[in-house]
Amino acid sequence: MKIDPLKIEEAAKKAEGKIRRTPLLRSEAFEKYLGLKHPIFFKPENLQYTGSFKVRGSLNKILSILPSAKSKGVITASAGNHAQGVAYHSFHFGIKATIVMPERTPIVKQRATRAWGADVVLKGESYQEAFNYALELQKKSSAEFVHAFEDQLVIEGQGTLGFEVFQDCPEIESFVCPIGGGGLLAGSASYLKSKNSKVKIVAVQAEGCSTFLPSLKEGKPVTLEKVDTIAEGMSAKRMGDLTFDICREMVDETVIVNDSEISQGLLWVLENERLFVEGCAGATIAAVIKKPDVVTGPTVVVLSGGNLDVNLLARIIERGLVKDGRRVRLEATLADVPGSLERFIHVLAEEKASILEIDHERVFSQASLREVSTHVQLETEGPEHVDRIKTRLTKGPWPIRFM
Repeated sequence: MKIDPLKIEEAAKKAEGKIRRTPLLRSEAFEKYLGLKHPIFFKPENLQYTGSFKVRGSLNKILSILPSAKSKGVITASAGNHAQGVAYHSFHFGIKATIVMPERTPIVKQRATRAWGADVVLKGESYQEAFNYALELQKKSSAEFVHAFEDQLVIEGQGTLGFEVFQDCPEIESFVCPIGGGGLLAGSASYLKSKNSKVKIVAVQAEGCSTFLPSLKEGKPVTLEKVDTIAEGMSAKRMGDLTFDICREMVDETVIVNDSEISQGLLWVLENERLFVEGCAGATIAAVIKKPDVVTGPTVVVLSGGNLDVNLLARIIERGLVKDGRRVRLEATLADVPGSLERFIHVLAEEKASILEIDHERVFSQASLREVSTHVQLETEGPEHVDRIKTRLTKGPWPIRFM
């Protein structure tokens, strides 16, 4: 099946005044960081109403069923962002909304959904379990079901992002987009390819929930047994049949990133562009850091949302610092005599390494009885600084092991 670009344009027209048209932000800092000359733009959907692109698709669907939705209500399943989109529009249209969310959905997304007046039901480990339960509830209530991605109207609504991108950057050559259920990529890529078939579509998935490549291999959507990633917005165990058929025709390259790389991406955009984004957005940044050759010309990187669980923020930042080479741990075996530790620390001070933690281990270590195992956590300027520290320490009288 193909998505009609005219339907996407109609959806964009109907959405005027009901969603926020997010800007394209050129990031010269990112271009410089990657050492690239081509312009790179961020599409910051974290600035969208409810903090995610999901308000686009849910609006287009609800507008198409508005009379029935007002009389019967709506129901959906979501890992958080689609839930908020449905709840937001239901509030403004006076519709009763029931949202089934996975039990591990961040509290920030649960609260935000309830804040728009929706009834929230927690069920299952992932989106798939929540979805199955929502279908059961829908049969009992006869409420209108608003699917998160497996719906032509939803896909057309998500495609309004691609419509805006092309209007603002008609010279686009590469489009980097996260893919979970596949609705955003299916809609946006369909529109961009309809305008220029040579636009390179780069799909990004998290290692802990990579469904697209295995599905391509099987020739049909596959179901994962388990998903595990900080990018919970793309944690669908299975793509939709419709979205898969569209995406496999549209995607030119797929990049898989792990949680450490996603953390690095989140940290980079927070520090350098002062943008607070969630895991899916960190994934697209991480993908370009990992494979800068996806940038073949003017490139748009989708920052799909900003609904990050603040309870995870500190751990994500620390993981990002480690991935970026700015936090390191090492073990040194020192002579257990007065002055030995002082001489070791003096070397670190001369190399301007900041000691965050340090501890001695005399009992539970492999060191001899006249030695002590010393563990140190350092804050550094980055990989080059770490190399200088290694070079200096290896010249000393103590065995060193970086961990």
